[in-house]
Amino acid sequence: MKQSMLLLASAALFAGIQASANVKMPAIFSDNMIFQRGTKVNVWGWADNGEEVTVSFKGQSVKTTAKDGKWILQLAPMKADAKGENLTIKGKNALTFRNVVVGEVWVCSGQSNMEMPVWSQSSYWRVDNADAERKNANYPGIRLYQGNNYKFYQTPQEDNPGRGWKVCSSDSIVSFSAAAYFFGREIQKVLNVPVGLISVNWGGTRIEPWTSPYGFNQVPSLAKIAYDVNAKVPGTKEYKAESAKAIAYAERWLADARKAVKEGKMIPQAAAYPNALRLGNRHQAPTVLYNSMIAPIRNFAIQGVLWYQGESNLSEGMVYKDKMTALLASFRQAFGKKDMPFYFVQLAPFNYNHPTRLPEFWEAQQAFADSAKNVGMALTNDIGNFRDIHPHNKQDVGRRLALLALKHTYGQNLVADSPFFQSFRVDGSKVIVIFRNAKSLKTKDGKAVRYFELAGANGAFFPASAELKDNTAILTSSAVPKPYMVRFAWNPDVTVNLVNENNLPAGAFRAGTVPPREYLDATVPEAKPYQLVYRFNPAAAVKDGGKTANYSIDNSRALAGKKIRKVAYFLSLTDRKTGKNSFVFVAMDPFTQDVRKIGLPLASLNSPFQKIVKNLVVRSNVPSVKSGSFDDGNIEFWGTNYSQQNAAKIPGASDGSYDFGDQRSGSGSYGSMQIHNYRAKQVLFAYNNFLAGNSGDIGIGSAAKGNPDYTFAKNLDNYYADIFVLADVE
Repeated sequence: MKQSMLLLASAALFAGIQASANVKMPAIFSDNMIFQRGTKVNVWGWADNGEEVTVSFKGQSVKTTAKDGKWILQLAPMKADAKGENLTIKGKNALTFRNVVVGEVWVCSGQSNMEMPVWSQSSYWRVDNADAERKNANYPGIRLYQGNNYKFYQTPQEDNPGRGWKVCSSDSIVSFSAAAYFFGREIQKVLNVPVGLISVNWGGTRIEPWTSPYGFNQVPSLAKIAYDVNAKVPGTKEYKAESAKAIAYAERWLADARKAVKEGKMIPQAAAYPNALRLGNRHQAPTVLYNSMIAPIRNFAIQGVLWYQGESNLSEGMVYKDKMTALLASFRQAFGKKDMPFYFVQLAPFNYNHPTRLPEFWEAQQAFADSAKNVGMALTNDIGNFRDIHPHNKQDVGRRLALLALKHTYGQNLVADSPFFQSFRVDGSKVIVIFRNAKSLKTKDGKAVRYFELAGANGAFFPASAELKDNTAILTSSAVPKPYMVRFAWNPDVTVNLVNENNLPAGAFRAGTVPPREYLDATVPEAKPYQLVYRFNPAAAVKDGGKTANYSIDNSRALAGKKIRKVAYFLSLTDRKTGKNSFVFVAMDPFTQDVRKIGLPLASLNSPFQKIVKNLVVRSNVPSVKSGSFDDGNIEFWGTNYSQQNAAKIPGASDGSYDFGDQRSGSGSYGSMQIHNYRAKQVLFAYNNFLAGNSGDIGIGSAAKGNPDYTFAKNLDNYYADIFVLADVE
């Protein structure tokens, strides 16, 4: 019995040794896989230290030795070959992967519009003509790798278990990315070589989780994200700094705790684990999807990357350009290709219940496309669905991505890029717009061009008619005899019909500016006698930690020492959701002769004003605001906190709310820049909480809800805001 047990134990030990000795491979190596042609190809895996590993494929036989349990080697560049052959890996055991081909490999990533499959049980989640597309999807030259694992990790993973390559067929295409498949089908037909598509997507995800720490570190404007990411990576300087602070804090607590015990007192509450080092558990946290789905394949040789994402970052505007720059750096570093091709998809038109957010996002996407080498954007502003965030026409998406690759990566002589704004000039009442990426412009439906608009000095846009000639559009509008600005398709609910000779749609753009004086004088003729002293954006009103006003225009030096006869303030608010513009212009006798003190009343100026002002003139397009001339009014200008008490005894003001009569505090930095018609019991102009950026308070006329003067409203993010400070001087 003892001998039997000994034999069993020996057998188990031997089996364990044999198991540990097995050469293992990541999931990206499987039957039906594909290698990238024309470049050195990495092959890697795991084995015992010192174990010799031999890789054989297509007449090549390359050896290496495992170190620290890992090994990696390279096969020499190979020509495309659709004939499937065996890939063998031999160590103490042997692995064979069958039907391996050589061709073009692309990684296809993003959120739900890249994830959307060719066919599904739900008609909502399938492409146009899904049944026919599935039936005809038998392409043995296309190989599919479904890498979606819906997992997230704080550290880069070495494998994505349970995955594998499949030959494209009616069955394997069912749950595969439609945009990726249609792209692969197009280039496979033209190039006549095998094509491999690696799909790694997750619907609803932001761009940050797909980006590596390296990517964030390359973009200075994303320094805060980079710091937060690096602080969670042991060994980085950020991690060491945050760890040192946490340890010092813990040591202080320990000393205080020991002292308390010695003195017979309750020990203080223990220090919490520092947030800077705390690992997130959300799939939207930076780097976590890169770690789970990109890192395991980063050694795999590929040609390029396709990207379709943005809905989850829609509100960020031009910030998205920087995040795309970080993503691109991340992918190129991961796959070891400095100028790797990167083609992405423009978000399609959709009603996001906001008039400009999508066009502003398009602007950021186009800016990114123009900023980097071997980068291109496939436009979709003619094939969207206003009521469906997942347009079902993924065939054109794939075709347009393929055009970009065929031209810019594979050197095909064809028109691949959409026409886009190059420049414009004003000729009397006409605006001549020149487009790049077009020899000729036309409308694909034969009808008049849609969605050109012109604006004059008042900034209001009106539809324009267009005459097309070669690569130019000559625009006119009877409502705008003197144009300053032009825009095209600047609306989320568009179906563009302006195309180039290859029927690729024109991109949305805006261009031109109205000189400040022209805009102001056209809106409020009463402002013409005044000189512009300051102009600033309330969302970014301060700098230097709030010590200095961040004026975009500052003419105070030129006006210093001159006698001020009148001062005036102009506030313009454009609702971000509806696009409706409101304004108020308020003029008054001067309350100071120091031109520095008529601007933003920061605490650093130490010049608060709470006083009655004479000869008030009010002009506004807000119906509730009383326009006209009034004997007096009052201002509350200061850079500190304030309370509800009507300390100045302003007639009609309340001690129970923040309104047109409050009490200034000598401390704090909340700030008030308010003008009131106290006789009408009305707030005219209010801008508070200067240091809060988009969380500040702003309004024209008394607020309908909350405090009449907008204190604590935190509503600035609802508007595009502009403030002018003016003076009539001798």
